[in-house]
Amino acid sequence: MDPRAKNETAQNKQQERVAKKAEQEEVQAAIAAEEPAQLRARLSNKNEDYVFKLQKSLQENGKTAAQAQTLVEQLLTEIVQNQIKGIPARQLYGPVNQKVADLLEQKQRQAKNRRPEFWQMCVDNGLLFAALFGAMYGIIGFTTKNPSRNNQSGIFTIILLALLWGILITWFTTKMQVARKDREPIWKIALVLIVGLLLMYAILGITMIIPAAFNPILPPIWYLVLAVIFYGGRWLFRRYYHIRYNSFTGQ
Repeated sequence: MDPRAKNETAQNKQQERVAKKAEQEEVQAAIAAEEPAQLRARLSNKNEDYVFKLQKSLQENGKTAAQAQTLVEQLLTEIVQNQIKGIPARQLYGPVNQKVADLLEQKQRQAKNRRPEFWQMCVDNGLLFAALFGAMYGIIGFTTKNPSRNNQSGIFTIILLALLWGILITWFTTKMQVARKDREPIWKIALVLIVGLLLMYAILGITMIIPAAFNPILPPIWYLVLAVIFYGGRWLFRRYYHIRYNSFTGQ
């Protein structure tokens, strides 16, 4: 065969491959831009049946109809893109029950690793410190013969200190968990922390002169009861907002 003809044939084949690849990429991009209703209309009978069973199984495993629909719709683009390559959803994801398990586990991992908002971490830590302070002053009250403002704190003081500690510790741990190259200078973080601690001691001194009617010292047993209430409140707060993140460890 003439070398020039051979080269021309090879070039034509290469151009055809490039054109075909460009066409496939264009089709894939068009699919990615389509709405869920359009994607559902593209499904083959087998894939439509798979999607129906997947959505139904998600509901049977605790998801609401809206949640199941959202999870399924997040897969439609990938399903249709592979469908035009001849890869059905079952081959792509495995049996329906396997994909359901994968989706549920993925959601659990996302919830576990989700970083709460700053205010949520402040409340979480504040309730934890309130429980700790309540337990500490309850124990002190039982081991002290004459509880007074010299060795005890009023309930208003405890709540205020817990709130301030919650904010300060959340701010500090958030700053320290930033990658070292992006972190603010350590001296600046330490300075703000020291100022915050001094401010808390100042507030503690001020609360000691508040009339006892507004800042009463409670019997020791009530401090322990409040400690349980605060900790229970923290548990409910974390459960309501699905918080599994620990601001102290960053996990």
